[in-house]
Amino acid sequence: MYTPMPEGTVLSTELPEWVRLAIADAVVLFGRLEQEVIEISWLLTDATLHEKLKLARNPATNSFIDVLESIERSQPGLKLDALKDGFTILAQDRNLMVHGAWAMTDAKPWVVWHKFLEDDESIIGEHFETWRFERFMKKGEGILDMLRRFHDMLEGGTGKKTSPIPRL
Repeated sequence: MYTPMPEGTVLSTELPEWVRLAIADAVVLFGRLEQEVIEISWLLTDATLHEKLKLARNPATNSFIDVLESIERSQPGLKLDALKDGFTILAQDRNLMVHGAWAMTDAKPWVVWHKFLEDDESIIGEHFETWRFERFMKKGEGILDMLRRFHDMLEGGTGKKTSPIPRL
């Protein structure tokens, strides 16, 4: 379905500082999530160096889902579907932020990613306003806190340290 940009829409490629900083904060947070997921995977699989490298190259969403499914298998009846869905949404938003082309429409952040192309006449874009960045950060920080606690528990139980970076 083709929906034209409303007449009179003011477009700008100049992004305000708050938008650039919000994108950067989200990317940094997601990188921390990826690190925790990778290191937890190493502990759960008792990975060798070769296996660690392989796991580190897997897409974060796949690794996260694998970790959660491993936890579910170890605890009969445990279902972590909401957590899997939440992380998947974060990963999709992160990909949109990182791979999208950013502009401002009527002073609102707007991002285009051609992965969602529907036809040759349309541009698929979506607004990514303050509330959406805030939601990303709140969900991401909650998941990161949970991952860090689980990581600490695994390190304590196995006696193995996988993270050279101190957790604050």
